[in-house]
Amino acid sequence: MSIRDSWEYGKGVHINRMKTILVLVLLLAVSMVLSLGFGSVPIPPDRIVQTLMSGSPDTGTVDGMVLYTIRIPRTLFAVCAGAGLSLAGLLLQTITRNELADPYVLGVSSGASTGAVCAIIWGAFAFLGAYAVPFSALLGATVATVLAVFFVGKSSNPTKLVLIGMGMSALFSALTMLVIYSANHEAQVRSAMFWLLGSLSGIAWGDLPLAAIVCLGIFTFLQLVRHELDILLLGESEAHALGISVKKLQLAAVAASSLAVAALVAKAGIIGFVGLIVPHIARILSGAKHGRLTVVCTLLGGCVLLWADVLSRTLFRPEELPIGVLTACLGAPLFIWIICRRYGDAYD
Repeated sequence: MSIRDSWEYGKGVHINRMKTILVLVLLLAVSMVLSLGFGSVPIPPDRIVQTLMSGSPDTGTVDGMVLYTIRIPRTLFAVCAGAGLSLAGLLLQTITRNELADPYVLGVSSGASTGAVCAIIWGAFAFLGAYAVPFSALLGATVATVLAVFFVGKSSNPTKLVLIGMGMSALFSALTMLVIYSANHEAQVRSAMFWLLGSLSGIAWGDLPLAAIVCLGIFTFLQLVRHELDILLLGESEAHALGISVKKLQLAAVAASSLAVAALVAKAGIIGFVGLIVPHIARILSGAKHGRLTVVCTLLGGCVLLWADVLSRTLFRPEELPIGVLTACLGAPLFIWIICRRYGDAYD
């Protein structure tokens, strides 16, 4: 292939990937509007548009109250959380060079679970009122991450990082079960289990600033280190040869992803498979370079969690299905299909 042919091919691929990004932007925008109509109180699309185009929040009507106090903040949080979890999964998969890594690989979710159930069952930080459970979950996630980084030490071996994370997950999962076992009332157990399975039912406008900051922060971090991450895909020795401090990059990535996941999990509970599946699909759509991959992962993650939330509040309405159950039911078969498709002939 000549240089001109290579350039033309690259230009075509670039155009196709730009089309992919534009399609995803349009899909996300349409999805955000359409999703507002689903729930225990269905709202037709024309009334949604009419309410949104009125120019000011109108909570005097049923449609206005449902949209502005419940569904709009919930929709925006779902987009931010889906994007944040997907980006955290992408970052950890690159840093550990392990395609099975997810945002919870360092024990962040298990630590958050332990903190949350301590608040629900033992009343930890009860003086914080409604913020007791999120604060306790955030504290637990932080403790688990700090312990994982401490035990990893100065090593930059990604296998050690993953194995230490698995150990932290097992430890804090056991502690979570011990706390639940100590519960005196069945209602406490139900509340703890509902949190562990994930839900966006309590999202309000006040939860959006932190979610938006988290999503923007991890997106910015990925864009700033995109070239280093691309080089790291070649191998640790190649990265060292090109002057990249792999250990510093690992620590920065662990800190960024853990903070993002801890902040999101603290409010929404454990939402599995989004951060594992979305990066795989994004790589199929955009390739391995982290510049475009980050954008595609953000848009796709927002769409996936948004529609997962729509299904969770629609399938058994007026009751709500925990979103973690739904993402696991949908994500596990898709993940198995991706693995079989990619590695099915590896040893034939």
